[in-house]
Amino acid sequence: MELIHYKIQKGDTLESIAENNKQTVKEIINFHNQHCGVTNFIIGNKFPAHLQYLFLEEKNEEEKRKAVEESAESEFTQKSRYRCEQFNTTKLEDRVTFHCNTKKEYTVEQNSLNTKARVKLKEYLYKINPENLALALEAVKELEFDKENATFDLNDDNTIKKIVNFSQIKEKWELFKPKLAASEFYRQVEKINSKAAEDIIKGGAIEFENESNLRKTYDKSLLYHVLFNDYNAHKKRIKNPILKFTSQIFVNIPVELELQHSIIKEDDYFVEYRTVGKLLREKIDNSILEDQYNQFYKPIIEYSFSEYNYDYRVRRMFDKQKGSIVNASVLIKEEVKNNYQNITQFDLKQIDY
Repeated sequence: MELIHYKIQKGDTLESIAENNKQTVKEIINFHNQHCGVTNFIIGNKFPAHLQYLFLEEKNEEEKRKAVEESAESEFTQKSRYRCEQFNTTKLEDRVTFHCNTKKEYTVEQNSLNTKARVKLKEYLYKINPENLALALEAVKELEFDKENATFDLNDDNTIKKIVNFSQIKEKWELFKPKLAASEFYRQVEKINSKAAEDIIKGGAIEFENESNLRKTYDKSLLYHVLFNDYNAHKKRIKNPILKFTSQIFVNIPVELELQHSIIKEDDYFVEYRTVGKLLREKIDNSILEDQYNQFYKPIIEYSFSEYNYDYRVRRMFDKQKGSIVNASVLIKEEVKNNYQNITQFDLKQIDY
């Protein structure tokens, strides 16, 4: 341990010095008072008017790392545990051709100012039909736990501003790559199509290439979409927000929804919010949709292109006293009417921490 004799500068506060040295204010005060004379004691959370120098502890890199972790741990005072269940179903006419049931359990922690959040995946279960697709999910299961152990800075509107531990998550991807290449799933794909196997690794490389790309992954996940979104219907808005994404049925087709937030019911303890998305049809060229439909779907379904629809509904129950969502549900249905449907149902509930 080294002792630093720090000269207090104009504008310095105990909070700013503590932050710069990755310590708490209490640690700064206690260390200074142990090494200074009685006349230079700090009492309270402000410098004495006569104080010119502050005694600081110089920590090595390992001590700094532990201090940052301990400081971060003390930040997250609001803690919740959630269980989520998601059903993804694909239908040709009324026949189910694909079905996947995913269950996940998370811990979600936030600081008192709601400017930081930490999400950690604790359990991950699934059932899929056709069953042979389970091999792909099992191959990347470990990566799911690495990816969903993330700390975020949040914007004022409760949306994700920054992935604080992006570099650590990226490092975990690099360590996971050889395991993916050695998986049974990868070997089977490689036997059939070596380029397709290479594309699996390339796709992961793109996802973890930069923070912006990884953010898109979280944006697609309904847990993050439900929790970290500007859903407050009490807020006055000049115009309704627009949600932009890419179609799952058609290739490279952008979709835009105009979101409308409303309050279903409210009392002294809870408020229930509803968000409905209205498809902006004028933004879509139906002739392109019909061309793709004729190419990919009509040979199987035989019936002609009908009408493209998108249904988006989210309900959130918010606990006013705890400052957290206690349960939520999402329904998303993208379809060519009567012919082809992708349906996602998502349910979230808070359980005992």
